[in-house]
Amino acid sequence: MIPRLLIANPNTTQSITERMMSVAGVVAGDRATIIGATAPFGAPALECQAHLQTAELAVLSMIDAHQDCDGVVIAAFGDPGLERARGAGKMPVAGLGEAGILAASNTGRRFAIITIGPAMAESILQKVEAMSRRPQLAHVEFLDGGILDIAADPHRFRGQILEKVTQARLLWCADAVLLGGAPFSGLSPSLAPEADLPLFDGLTCAVSQLIDLFPKLGTQFS
Repeated sequence: MIPRLLIANPNTTQSITERMMSVAGVVAGDRATIIGATAPFGAPALECQAHLQTAELAVLSMIDAHQDCDGVVIAAFGDPGLERARGAGKMPVAGLGEAGILAASNTGRRFAIITIGPAMAESILQKVEAMSRRPQLAHVEFLDGGILDIAADPHRFRGQILEKVTQARLLWCADAVLLGGAPFSGLSPSLAPEADLPLFDGLTCAVSQLIDLFPKLGTQFS
């Protein structure tokens, strides 16, 4: 049986959920069935610490409502509820932030983060520090634009993103770039041919991480 993978969007914007489901479906192919859920309460975009705290409760609610799934991606860069969801032990859990940081920093690479929402800067640095990746972090750069602006039309920011990637190589001496946040989902493969550095986005990394894990869980999906 093919495993069912829940994409749990911790904000209340349904269009972001739909886009992430589409991207996750491409990444998963025939290796997993993608199920989407949108936060039943909270903010339309996670732009401050208070939003993350509410989103944590929404994530746990979505997981409880989808016990028939075999794994879950917490689909926000701040990974709200990641530790509590893993502690509950109901299913394997990946987060956009953690999976993206692990992939971008793999093999000791210096990496830069390009994201949105400067109010979250301290939270991002704390996460990188908690993962013991702070020495590899070259820079965190914030784009001009709001979360919902980029979510509505991510390709409008294509030129700005590529410019920042070039800066990451020339100014910040990065070896790779992580596009941090749900609105960037799926952009890393589409921008890669024009980018100066290897690109990663959290959703692609998180979905890949869980799908690679499923065969190691035994024969329950076969």
